[in-house]
Amino acid sequence: MLLNSWEKTMTKNTKKYSYSDDLVSDLHKDAWGHRPTNSFWFHWEIADQDAKQAIWDNLIDDMVKNDAEEARIKADNASNLAKRIKEVCKLGAKNYRTAIRWIIEADELKPDLYYDGDQLAWEYNIDFKHKKLFKLAGVA
Repeated sequence: MLLNSWEKTMTKNTKKYSYSDDLVSDLHKDAWGHRPTNSFWFHWEIADQDAKQAIWDNLIDDMVKNDAEEARIKADNASNLAKRIKEVCKLGAKNYRTAIRWIIEADELKPDLYYDGDQLAWEYNIDFKHKKLFKLAGVA
């Protein structure tokens, strides 16, 4: 009976934490694009488990929000590039391949064939799945 009461008390007072001292630097980088500052580490080191869990949860929330914003920006950039390609075709490019080459030349970019279109996707800040556009245009 006493053991049963002790088990119930310990179960009620035991919390599960999902944060990791080993991974918080990586999570911070995923959330904000850079490793934590000394100030962050100072606050992390003095925080108790509940505070560390709150910091961890906030970093996850920030990462999710920033990832969604980055995806929106990349989609907008891809849409803008597609519009630009259509406009260049209206200005005289015979096809989209020519239009893409003209755009790259106008933007003074030098495609690096080694990167297989990834470099141009990065330059235009669009999702890497669009690299095939540059390959089909013969510039990557």
